[in-house]
Amino acid sequence: MAPSATFTEERERQKSYWTENSLEATVEAMMLDSQASVIDKEERPEVLTMLGSVEEKRIIELGAGIGRFTGALAATARSVTAVDFMDHLIKENQRTNGHRKNVRFMAADATQLDMAAGCCDVVFSNWLLMYLSDEECAKLAADALTWVGDDGVVFFRESCFKQSGDKLRKSNPTHYRNPRQYFHIFDNVEVQQADGQYARFELVSCKCVDTYVRVKQNQNQVCWKWRKVLSKESKATEFRQFLDEQQYNTNGILRYERIFGEGFVSTGGLATTEEFVKQLDLQPGQRVLDVGCGIGGGDFYMASKYGAFVHGVDLSVNMVLIALERASTHNVGHKVSFDIADVTTCEVRDGSYDVIYSRDTILHIQDKPTLFKRFLRMLKPGGKLLISDYCRSPKAPSPGFAAYIKQRGYDLHSVKDYGSMLEGAGFVEVQAEDRTWQFKECLAQEKQKALQEQAAFVKEFSQDDFNHLMQGWEDKLARVAEGEQCWGLFQAVAPLSAANEP
Repeated sequence: MAPSATFTEERERQKSYWTENSLEATVEAMMLDSQASVIDKEERPEVLTMLGSVEEKRIIELGAGIGRFTGALAATARSVTAVDFMDHLIKENQRTNGHRKNVRFMAADATQLDMAAGCCDVVFSNWLLMYLSDEECAKLAADALTWVGDDGVVFFRESCFKQSGDKLRKSNPTHYRNPRQYFHIFDNVEVQQADGQYARFELVSCKCVDTYVRVKQNQNQVCWKWRKVLSKESKATEFRQFLDEQQYNTNGILRYERIFGEGFVSTGGLATTEEFVKQLDLQPGQRVLDVGCGIGGGDFYMASKYGAFVHGVDLSVNMVLIALERASTHNVGHKVSFDIADVTTCEVRDGSYDVIYSRDTILHIQDKPTLFKRFLRMLKPGGKLLISDYCRSPKAPSPGFAAYIKQRGYDLHSVKDYGSMLEGAGFVEVQAEDRTWQFKECLAQEKQKALQEQAAFVKEFSQDDFNHLMQGWEDKLARVAEGEQCWGLFQAVAPLSAANEP
């Protein structure tokens, strides 16, 4: 089938753009930035770390350019097929990496490749999809899903929202998409294999490139890692879909924020955040992991108020996408990075953080003892942990409360038992405070605020949304009054030892 007029025009625009901006086959030309040499030293290993091990993997590298990543990939991979549609760039790549016997070089358009099904284990690209139309992105996603074998990985990094490089350009046909658009494409692609099974993508991680947050104070450089799976969904994907489609759909998030305050979706909003964070005695430059970061209000606060570098992690795509949009729209410029990932399984080096902070999130985790041991390893010796979380009475829950816990998929414990689990994981100086009185005060204040602003709230959302929130507060206040639902504040310290292991 002959390429459509739209396809031909898009390719010509992009070819003209890169002909103009890559006259010199250099790192500066590839990154379109005067600070490229400095950024590249930190950014390239960071991106490769997010990709993970490619030892003995068969890799198709799309948009390979002059080979900024080709050599590093080929160092451990079984084979690398480096593809770029600019002939002089792929020739420069071959000049640099041609001595590597496991690399094949192709001057070709990624959207027109004819590759065999299951021919590779990894499809890797760095700044490619933003030079394709939406239709081309969808086609390439389907192609890549076919090219990789079972459990194969597709990894890509893109500039979102706006331009990052400072090089002046006569014109710029780049598609600086909202990350939501990439999720829409990759979440919806499905291919039927020769064996009759249906293949799709499962999200492994989606994360900001921290180097750009540090150097340029922007969160718009984003990496995605997807894994090919067959028809049966994994539990992790099912849980993420539950969060995004039910409990934390976009409308639900925004209506919570309307009451809790801009950037917040948990009890007490900014007021409790200020109170709790103050107890951490944060220092400029300290690294904080916010588990269940939501839409980023607490992260922006810790970064702006205390100068900490905050890494916000949440399993909900909707939460993190709103946080990224806020960072871009408001030009926050703070040292905050976001990551869509499962904190129980994501790869984190031991001793990476000075502080782990979490607000009303761990209630979703069933195996808390294992998670707390993981937290201990993530912290530096002497590092601090602060968690607020839903708890319950030591007594067995009533049928109504038990049904609520089951419907939400929560794992709730008494304040005392929660503290004991932290001690059992190896933490010291554990403080387990029953803050149910504060929870009750916050609920009452938030309910009163909603009543006072009912007309404006209903106009912005709906009467059903208002009724849903009111019913939620009334139910919680009733369970608190009955002594069933509690709220705990937990603080602990990682012991001063070479290795944080209980």
